[in-house]
Amino acid sequence: MTYERSSVNHVDWYRGKVVFLTGATGSLGGCLLYKLAVQLPTEKVYALCRGSVRQAMGKWEASMPDQIDQIFDSGKVHCIIGDMLQPDFGLNVDDLDTLRREVTIVIHAAAELSLLQDLRASIRHNYFPAVELVRMMTQFKRIKSFLFVSSMAVCTFLPAGSVEERAYCIAEDEDPPESQVASILSTGRSQYEDNFPVPYAQAKYLAEHAIFSSNVPFSVLVIRPSSIGPAIQDPRPFYGPEEAIPVHTFLRLLLGSREYKSWNDTRKVQQDIIVDEIPVDLVANTCLLHIACGTAGIVHAGAQLYKALTVREYSNKCRQYTPKSIAHQVAKASLEQNSALLKRVTGVSDNYQRAWNIECRRSEALRQTTGPIGLYIPDHDFDLALKVRIEKQSRQVAERINQAGY
Repeated sequence: MTYERSSVNHVDWYRGKVVFLTGATGSLGGCLLYKLAVQLPTEKVYALCRGSVRQAMGKWEASMPDQIDQIFDSGKVHCIIGDMLQPDFGLNVDDLDTLRREVTIVIHAAAELSLLQDLRASIRHNYFPAVELVRMMTQFKRIKSFLFVSSMAVCTFLPAGSVEERAYCIAEDEDPPESQVASILSTGRSQYEDNFPVPYAQAKYLAEHAIFSSNVPFSVLVIRPSSIGPAIQDPRPFYGPEEAIPVHTFLRLLLGSREYKSWNDTRKVQQDIIVDEIPVDLVANTCLLHIACGTAGIVHAGAQLYKALTVREYSNKCRQYTPKSIAHQVAKASLEQNSALLKRVTGVSDNYQRAWNIECRRSEALRQTTGPIGLYIPDHDFDLALKVRIEKQSRQVAERINQAGY
């Protein structure tokens, strides 16, 4: 079901809204926090923090040091301590009562993205919190909208071709998500696990189906981002924790691996596959625009909303922008770093390479929106931004080579 307000001031729509945000210290969550607190006329933003406010502040100061004062000087942000693995997120009675009385929008951007996490652990971190949050929201008196940040990884069992903005099932006779989860917790395995590149993807898949099968009196929107890249401009250019940028991780692992000799080695990857990456602030803007539009159901946030490059085109850019001195240095070196992670990443690439066309049709009418949550960002130079990124990753690998004594 879809509610779409065709003519609306997307920014002003947020006036007076009270938001509960999870994952606020993560890459996407931090970007959303900045926009909700600084760029939009919200009334309050309750940010769920794990551990302590000091820990959260440390992460924000590291990821956006020049913006942290703006965020808290707004007077809108209220940090509440909780644990998403506990009932009611481990919130104290007063905080829980406040959320029930005030919150109008919930954004669940929290996730545990480790590629090395097993299936049982991923279910605990990525399935149960989403299901528990939906249960909690049934007691929120003013709730209007719920946004669940999923992932395009939930669709990796699909064959090559178009991936539409809708729910997919692995099998027609598939058990309901709660039954599958019970079996996973009992055995640690799933009959469908080989359909997904990593357990995180299966946990998100099951969470999507559980959310849509719940009978709730508020709008439910699921955003599926593809690979999230560094920001174009918000909260600052190139914002994004390095460990949260998949393309950067792959580049560093590839350049620093024993097997890599030159960018020609990437030819073993299917050349016409799209490197489906989108800047984190465009993902945030996609989320916030569709909430304001009243969109329900599934929306993709992928390269079609930014710049779609094939593996061949991306490799050519890397070859062009990697400093020659570093390219020669890398070719001579033989490193053995992060071998477990490299094995996992290359295994995922080898086993789940398909020529998908990730459709973003539900955002087509919003492509020319401008302003703080627009999808059109004037004066952005894609090639220059990519050049800066590749040069930085190359330098980091060269530093590791020097430290290793090569």
